[in-house]
Amino acid sequence: MILSGNSDIISQCEYFPEGIQVNSQWLSFSNGLVLVLHAEFLALYKNAQSIGDELGNGLIELVDLPVANRLFQGDNGFVSEYKAGFVGLMDDKVILITPNDIQLFTHKMDALRNQNELARLQLA
Repeated sequence: MILSGNSDIISQCEYFPEGIQVNSQWLSFSNGLVLVLHAEFLALYKNAQSIGDELGNGLIELVDLPVANRLFQGDNGFVSEYKAGFVGLMDDKVILITPNDIQLFTHKMDALRNQNELARLQLA
């Protein structure tokens, strides 16, 4: 399933409920990078084609999520909304995409205050 939204950063949001990428959601960025969301991890790839590379040549960074911080998956994936550098998740967690980092927070207020970060992927 593909969500549509208005974003300067995210060009496509696609959920894979089955198949080889089962239970993952891909956020494709306008510059070609792809952020893969899974209940147990966040991964950043240089492009969509490199996600299937068994040697991991296109993997930029991966962060495992501890059990307490895992993402909740709804019927249409993990993402409930996205706009510009903000990604709202089904369980009220928030991902902020900035020029230097991708950060996961427990909720919007923590993201606004840059507090209680759960995970970080570096872009630069």
